[in-house]
Amino acid sequence: MAKAPTAVSRFKPHPRVYQIVTERLGVPTPEVGFVSSNYWDVCGAASFGFQAFWINRSHAVPDALGQQPRAVLDVHDHQP
Repeated sequence: MAKAPTAVSRFKPHPRVYQIVTERLGVPTPEVGFVSSNYWDVCGAASFGFQAFWINRSHAVPDALGQQPRAVLDVHDHQP
């Protein structure tokens, strides 16, 4: 979906960008799993209704954006 923002003349976190995923895949919004290492993007997806997961690569402190990811993965905890 990398071309989605161009296709709808909007950019994340505009809801239309996330909506194009459900339209093209024919999947209900709550059934979409969204994964990103960008907290703002996770919050935008969660606000739209996706099951959003944040990969916190740098032990960052989340911004107060009014949304929460469903889960946070710290990749440093899972490396051998």
